[in-house]
Amino acid sequence: MKKLFIIPALLGAMFLTSCDDFLGDNKSKDSAITTSVDQVLPVATFYASQICYDHAEYGVYMCQALTTGGKSQTGSYPYSQGWEFLGVNRHPMWRRHFYDLGANINKMNEIAEEKGNRNAILIGRTIMLMSTMMTTDAFGAMPLSEVYKNNSPKYDSQAEIYEWMHQEADELLKLYQDPEWINCPTNLLINQKMDRIYGGDMKKWETFCKGLKARLLLRKLPNWENTPAVCQEIIRVVDDALATWEEPRYYYPGGVTESNCPWGPYAPKINSWESRDNRLDESIPTTFFLHGILGGIDGTYQVSRGYALDPRAAKIMEPRNQLTGMLHLESNIGMDINNTIADFPDLLTQSTKTNPWTSNTGYIALMTTEELMFIKAEAQFWANDINGAYNTTVEATKESMKRYGIEEATLVDHALNQYKRFFEIKLPGAGQFTIADLMQQKYVAMYLQPEQWTDMRRYNYSSSQNGISYAAPGQTPVYVYDVKNVHNGTNALFAKDAANFNKTISLHRPFNLYEAYWCTPEDYGKNATLSPNAWVNRLNADTETETKYNKKELEKNDYYTTNAAGEKILDYRVLKRRMIWAYNTCGMAISADPDIEWM
Repeated sequence: MKKLFIIPALLGAMFLTSCDDFLGDNKSKDSAITTSVDQVLPVATFYASQICYDHAEYGVYMCQALTTGGKSQTGSYPYSQGWEFLGVNRHPMWRRHFYDLGANINKMNEIAEEKGNRNAILIGRTIMLMSTMMTTDAFGAMPLSEVYKNNSPKYDSQAEIYEWMHQEADELLKLYQDPEWINCPTNLLINQKMDRIYGGDMKKWETFCKGLKARLLLRKLPNWENTPAVCQEIIRVVDDALATWEEPRYYYPGGVTESNCPWGPYAPKINSWESRDNRLDESIPTTFFLHGILGGIDGTYQVSRGYALDPRAAKIMEPRNQLTGMLHLESNIGMDINNTIADFPDLLTQSTKTNPWTSNTGYIALMTTEELMFIKAEAQFWANDINGAYNTTVEATKESMKRYGIEEATLVDHALNQYKRFFEIKLPGAGQFTIADLMQQKYVAMYLQPEQWTDMRRYNYSSSQNGISYAAPGQTPVYVYDVKNVHNGTNALFAKDAANFNKTISLHRPFNLYEAYWCTPEDYGKNATLSPNAWVNRLNADTETETKYNKKELEKNDYYTTNAAGEKILDYRVLKRRMIWAYNTCGMAISADPDIEWM
């Protein structure tokens, strides 16, 4: 029996896609209802925002910004529990890409080709470029070249997928400059109702495509192709994009069902197969994020210093209980018996509404301005332009603060002092600037954004816990996710005296991980506490669908192993296998255990 996924009628389309459409069924007459481009385009832009949410929903826990109050090795939400992913095999972003986006945009482009709506084709292909990048960077090898063509499409390798994405980005950017495409007389007149991101403005879509090109090139840093030429190309593309940049935002009007922002207090399921609404109401900031990265000194508030060194902390979250203030928790360690969720901060900021992402009438950005700026900063750093990287990082951090309503020109008294203190401690000058400073500030800016986990994997969870540090030739190696200059709590007034900011908090794995996967000999180092292979680096494919149609492809891609009884079973080690851009190809990663072969 077919599983059908219905696109919400509220969006103005009655258009069905099925699992069999993705796998190339024989196009039975009930597999899709042909409709018009102007009906499908709003669906495509809607699901473009949703797939950004899907990846961020997983990533914000997997990069250990948030946790929950329980402590379980297994459960329905392995991204915030014990990393036991093979028991939960219906990942929403896999299905979002292949069904909600891929099948519909594929059909839309067929119709648009017949009608001569070349502008709609450009938008559809740009969205699919974004979605393909996110999907391969979460799952690795996946169907691409044969998808929708037969019942068992081959899994293309990441090398093949990246080659296609670079070609697609370059071709799209040429087509955006081609008058025969942009000024085609049969182009659809696209309005804001059809395209709630850019209202059909093709120059803005072109600029976003440049942003995607920059994100694509960034994958070459720091491990894959970290050369001066690549760094300069990244800087050029970012500068070109920023010259005419308008952030691609999908705004939600609020009200009922899918009209609400998925990060808001009321965010219902879009499809019956989705995991559930966002979990911010039951989530807790981690010690790494709140105490380390944001610099929370303790749980209580003092007017002279606020809740934390970083003024964004009180905008991202707010205390539910003034007595406990801004408490935090180690990942998956579980709440103390004396605590309830009411003792921890409200991540939805329902009283102050200071977090722009978590309102029912909020928005999803397909790419933020800060992300583009941090991409440039990272390229500058690896090009050995440390002054440029520092200055761009400062400006990107200010842009991130501006999103939360924090601008130096409007601050007075204690708020101004806190703002200045933050920069004095966290970003004091180019002479002390490291890649850790850059990536930790990007980590804050990427909160609730899909790139947060990708960044952490690009730097291989670098910390003193796993012994992976990073340095270019001639540089001093640093642990990217060892947070230095954390307040030691000895001065309740949070004085500027640097002697008080001498504590280090290191990223380490969550507690109570699923022992069968994550507590084996290969997970522990000799010279470092953990092996480089002790972390989750990818998700498993959606095996509920794929096992039925494509088991041979899964076996070929090492999803299965043979147990003692001679049975083929899913192999958990696929979760540890690195993406093509995370292997230490350039030698910038320095391991405390260099004899360990990275998976």
